[in-house]
Amino acid sequence: MDFYQINLVAFVLLNGSMAYRQYRQDCRLELSEKLQQYHTEDNNIASHDPSTVSLANRFKTIFFPVYVLVWGADWLQGPFIYTLYKDEKKLPEEIVARLFTTGFLAGAVSALFVGGWADRFGRKNACLAYCAITILSCLSVLSNNISLLFAGRALGGLGTTLMYTVFEAWMVTEYNQRGLERTTLKLSAIFGRMITLSSVVAVLAGLVGQVFVQWTGTKCAPFVASICCLLPASFIIFTRWTENHGDISNVSHTTTKETLKLLLGVDKQILTLGLTSCCFEGSMYLFIFFWSPALKSSHVLAHHHSALPFGIIFASFMGAMMLGSMLFTKAMTSKKWMTCRQLLQTVVVVASLSLLFTIFIRDEHITFWMFCVFEACVGLYFPAMGYQKGKVVNDGNRAHIYGLLRIPFNIFVVVALSLTREGDAYREIIFMVCSGLLLIVSAVVGVFLHD
Repeated sequence: MDFYQINLVAFVLLNGSMAYRQYRQDCRLELSEKLQQYHTEDNNIASHDPSTVSLANRFKTIFFPVYVLVWGADWLQGPFIYTLYKDEKKLPEEIVARLFTTGFLAGAVSALFVGGWADRFGRKNACLAYCAITILSCLSVLSNNISLLFAGRALGGLGTTLMYTVFEAWMVTEYNQRGLERTTLKLSAIFGRMITLSSVVAVLAGLVGQVFVQWTGTKCAPFVASICCLLPASFIIFTRWTENHGDISNVSHTTTKETLKLLLGVDKQILTLGLTSCCFEGSMYLFIFFWSPALKSSHVLAHHHSALPFGIIFASFMGAMMLGSMLFTKAMTSKKWMTCRQLLQTVVVVASLSLLFTIFIRDEHITFWMFCVFEACVGLYFPAMGYQKGKVVNDGNRAHIYGLLRIPFNIFVVVALSLTREGDAYREIIFMVCSGLLLIVSAVVGVFLHD
């Protein structure tokens, strides 16, 4: 096996070991809770009521399969979108950057209204709209027409805003409306499981996508496979999900102007979350654009002329992200670790340092490992951020605020990509700026975000 295959196997074994230990710990906690119940005077605790247990199980069976299919569709595209434009369609770096910029610009513009639309007309409808829009975006890559490619990226940007906004908003509000906080199914555990499942799916998607590319001889194949994931997801949403509006009385009287006033003038915690989202998720999306050329550059410097196995590398990154998500679950279930705010602050610092190392050390293997550290931070960041947003934002305009929080980071990415130039120098400047911003964010989180 070569270097990247060995690392992938190592991540699989490490994650398997962590998953088994987490399963054993969950079993012990469940047994401990049952024994504690038998020693209490009140034997009618809601969390052990068979009806509430059944309610929690039904919720898991309708949400997690859709989540897996939706993220599977997204991860199938991830490793191949840059190389599809750059290598297969032979587009210049500047055009590729403009395609990515179009997607992020569409995401920024759509963030102004899609969340409010979802709150007003239903998050279920918005989830179905995501599936339809993303299918059209995937179909666009089958064409070499540049106008269709730009239209596809615009649809992709709109779809990404919906994906990161409405599914989580539907889940949190549905969790609250069903009273699941009275059960043993905790919101922090759901977020941890979401990222773990996403990571598992991403690893499989990277491998499956690589097989499809080798089998068909085109990098368009993973995008067609994405459509095959979105169709059953749409069916489950349409047939099994209930409509979800949150607090309709709040939705109907909350305008974008009033919400922005809330974000900027009253709630410093929401503003802190917005700044954190802007800098961390903006850095993550710039990383998505730059990781493959960065590794290719280090590969060439090492005098290697073989093609990089992007599917296997992507699968390794997702293995690192899965490891991070399981560390989050362990941190939240162990009182000996740290609070969610402290964890978020630490993750941002480590992510900053991982990007900084790749600037000063150009070795291919070290660059790959630092990128894996960054992905592990991503796995820790998303459940921590989701949990914090779940506590701070109210249900009435949850999707609207989630959408607005995505505007700054989309603008940040658009500005960075609009200035993209060929060569390593610009990429190193981007990584250095991202690293500095993440250090600033860690200080802001420590000051303004409450436990």
